[in-house]
Amino acid sequence: MSNGSYCVVYYGNIVQADLLKCLLQSEGIAALLQDEFVGMIAPYVSPGGAGAVKVLIAESDFDQARGIVDDFVNRREPKARRNFRLVK
Repeated sequence: MSNGSYCVVYYGNIVQADLLKCLLQSEGIAALLQDEFVGMIAPYVSPGGAGAVKVLIAESDFDQARGIVDDFVNRREPKARRNFRLVK
């Protein structure tokens, strides 16, 4: 990443943050995790608390990353609900 300004595009538990980081990198967007070690030590505090892992990107990449982040956030939960079946 360049020495420019960075912005947080997501925060959550370590697994979700790392998955989003990999998705961004696969699209050529440099991303890094902040508070990664706290998120591994105290994942029960996430999201949003002291244990939240943040995904950072360069501000110059924000427009390109916005669609990827929006898709990740909006599709993550509905898919899990659609695949849910009650087993008796």
